[in-house]
Amino acid sequence: MKKLLYLTSNPYKFREAQIVLADKYHFELEIMNPDFELYEIQAATCAEVAGFSARYGADQLGKACLKSDTGLYIEGFGNLPGPYNAYFDKQLGAEAFVELFKNVENRKARIEHCFAFCEPGQEPKIFTGGSTGTIAKECRGGDGRWHDFFFIPDGESRTLAEIGDQDGPGKKLSYYGHAIEDFAQWFKAR
Repeated sequence: MKKLLYLTSNPYKFREAQIVLADKYHFELEIMNPDFELYEIQAATCAEVAGFSARYGADQLGKACLKSDTGLYIEGFGNLPGPYNAYFDKQLGAEAFVELFKNVENRKARIEHCFAFCEPGQEPKIFTGGSTGTIAKECRGGDGRWHDFFFIPDGESRTLAEIGDQDGPGKKLSYYGHAIEDFAQWFKAR
């Protein structure tokens, strides 16, 4: 069984790691919220943020680390919030964020979901996935990350939160793309 150190304090990221990395691929997971500030740089993409954080964590801890980041890019909002999901959630919350869109016609959006693995002193290996969709006119659903309540994947009429409520977390995770699967297959093969 391969051991993997995943740096996160996000319960939804922990659940995703449990479902895919532990249950499906049988990696031994160590989830850590480090006792130092794990810097997230200001960048244009989640891949850059995750890569920097994974490298910083690996160098600080002296061991290989996995870090993830998720962003939401909304066309009618200049591709904001992008990799600044957590900041928008903290400052506004989902309901107030959706209210900003009440007069915006272009509601097309894209989720970017990235995983970065890094060993101390090395360059990170980055895996990127995601999906496209639209922003709902109101928040719907009972469980999820802040954007899960208003992001509707292409081909769906339900938000990610509703999909998770009705079909379980595995179905919802499929709309975050293949990055975690790509990482798991790469990590298993090394």
